[in-house]
Amino acid sequence: MNMILKAAALATAMGVGAIAPANAAIVGAVGGTINAGGPGSGTLAETYNQSGLSANYVSGVTDFDTFVAGTTHTMTFAGYEWFSNYGTTSARVTYDLGSVLSINKMALWNEESSGIGLLNLLVSSDGISFSTLLSGLTPTDNPLADYVADVFSFATTSFRYVQLDMSRCPQALPGSYPSCAIGEVAFNQVAAVPVPAAGLMLLGALGGLAALRRRKAV
Repeated sequence: MNMILKAAALATAMGVGAIAPANAAIVGAVGGTINAGGPGSGTLAETYNQSGLSANYVSGVTDFDTFVAGTTHTMTFAGYEWFSNYGTTSARVTYDLGSVLSINKMALWNEESSGIGLLNLLVSSDGISFSTLLSGLTPTDNPLADYVADVFSFATTSFRYVQLDMSRCPQALPGSYPSCAIGEVAFNQVAAVPVPAAGLMLLGALGGLAALRRRKAV
């Protein structure tokens, strides 16, 4: 085994991998604003505070895919969902993630009696200038039952604010309340695992030793 491979093996044994992999975890918003169609019924906080979900997650820790695949949202309205004003066919809300994060997926539990017929996603780093990330999305028209999330994927993008531009509300099935409605939203944060400074120093020292040995061998 040459010195470089020895360095990698030793670093791995010490828990300081030579190459930092990427990890991903579910994150929720820390705040939100109703831009149009409000104040509505319920509060927007009920769509990101994990209320109504069949399980809870630890923001920034829990695996996104595993959590979303096994978690439903209750069909009960009170305390768990937000509806735009009665009689509205469109609405717009903005979520604040608390800081600029690298995101590549959004989970939407689309409320089952009204929901969102057509959805556009816009993002921003400063909360002022927004650009379109995804457009023309058609969330699942859920039946009257506890419901699962739709997952919308996109190229990893860094932003702090995400705006949901909703229209064609309510959905046809069952369309019992004329408004737009959200059960819950959450996001998948992609981040690099930092390499500890001790690991970098170790690899640098061993790499230098390997280069010295090669020069002596010449």
